[in-house]
Amino acid sequence: MKKNIFIILILFFSISINSQNTKMQFGIKSGINMSKYTPELNVENTRLADYQRKIGFYIGGYTNIKISQKFKIQPEILFSSQGTKRVFEDISLTDSNGELIISGDIEEKISESVISTPITLQYFINNEFNLEGGIQLGYIMNRKQEITKNPLDSFFGNNSQNINTNYDKFDLGFNIGLGYEVFENMRINTRYFHGLIERDGSIKPSVFSLGIEYKI
Repeated sequence: MKKNIFIILILFFSISINSQNTKMQFGIKSGINMSKYTPELNVENTRLADYQRKIGFYIGGYTNIKISQKFKIQPEILFSSQGTKRVFEDISLTDSNGELIISGDIEEKISESVISTPITLQYFINNEFNLEGGIQLGYIMNRKQEITKNPLDSFFGNNSQNINTNYDKFDLGFNIGLGYEVFENMRINTRYFHGLIERDGSIKPSVFSLGIEYKI
């Protein structure tokens, strides 16, 4: 799998560099994202946990390569803070007689620091608007889990903690998006990323992002 990923990346870069009449521009970009995991955590058609979106950010740089009047290729390297919120709903504790003692939701925050390399093909509808799509390879540098709410704390004491676990470090998915030129050197970009390979046995990331690109 990893070998195939790197072959795809090399092919994209080779097409970019060897295209005739190539014009390259460089820039920086930054913005916010809203991320979560998919699919929901289910066991025998029963939902155990609900993944909710977590607000984060991204920052990085890009190279924009013109290959024709309508098409450009844009390789990027970005640092992103993303992850998810996970809610275990209706957790309850009963006594020996079956009487309810405590009930509520356990909430957990999962935070990831990710280095990603999106490569997108851009189609320019006109001078202002463009559509885009492509692939994205990611490396998860760090991942932390933090229990932020636990109704059982009032009975057993405060068990909320930061949890460092083993996790898959590589990610691969596709991007689709839309760009709009606000000024000559500045564009607004919105994008959706969805993971194609399962990480940690079951999860795939789902990320919406909105930000600004500035050509330097």
